[in-house]
Amino acid sequence: MLFARFKAIYTHKFASAYATTEEVKLAKREWAIALKGFQEPLLAYAVERTKERYAWPPTISEFLAVIQTAYKAYGLPEPRQAYLEACSCRHNPREKRWSHPAVYFAGAETGWHNLSTDEERVTWPQFEKHYTYFVDKVINGEKLVIPNPVMIEDKSAPILDALLKDIAEQIDQNESDIAHHLYYLYKTNGTKIRALYRDRAVKALKEQGYNGNLPL
Repeated sequence: MLFARFKAIYTHKFASAYATTEEVKLAKREWAIALKGFQEPLLAYAVERTKERYAWPPTISEFLAVIQTAYKAYGLPEPRQAYLEACSCRHNPREKRWSHPAVYFAGAETGWHNLSTDEERVTWPQFEKHYTYFVDKVINGEKLVIPNPVMIEDKSAPILDALLKDIAEQIDQNESDIAHHLYYLYKTNGTKIRALYRDRAVKALKEQGYNGNLPL
């Protein structure tokens, strides 16, 4: 996809940069290695910014620099900064003021307990994968909201607190490690997106040993 976009954008300039089929093949391999882990929305954003900035096809380093601007454009920390933030806030994460909800959800998916006990060589790749997933959601226009079951004037808070406590006790996990599964409750009741997130929560919690029923 990327080379096809570059070819359409830069026409003869692209052809002169990669004169032979072998050069194109080698270049594609190098680009694939460099861009491993980046998902379609982030790459599409970078392509749009690249054609505004460069008159000639960009180098790999130039394109990676453009990708980094995407994080700033959406108010997101870059992955490494996000990881360090999640590690520093792994205790009582729901009480922290996060730079962006995507950091919280990536940390929750990685597991706060894992971030506290496992080595970086284990948790960093996991966090980066989850963070990329939520970054894509943000770029696609989805608004992420961190669950806050103890909000003042929130009549559902006691029910949500009780549900969190019940799930945590049944599967022997900290409430902060499972709170993100109840994120669907903050979506509008009766919508497809709420139903989709609920189905995911049911599946994930069942895999961890929870046999109770989640509210619709």
